[in-house]
Amino acid sequence: MTHRVTVTIGKDGSISAETHGVTGSKCLDYIPLLEDLLGAETVTSEFTEDYRRTSSEAGNTASQQQSQWNS
Repeated sequence: MTHRVTVTIGKDGSISAETHGVTGSKCLDYIPLLEDLLGAETVTSEFTEDYRRTSSEAGNTASQQQSQWNS
């Protein structure tokens, strides 16, 4: 499955990101990368149910990790 990251910038300048196709704790590897790329620091982080899935359980379902950065 392809790994994707959706980055959204709010009108107030807040930045949120969500991973797709990343299972389990592998999504956490994206946080420092995104912080470096965006010049931002993580303020909050939330896990979805897909965080607890393994690659074999996920099948074709994308795992999601939501994080919000304050730039």
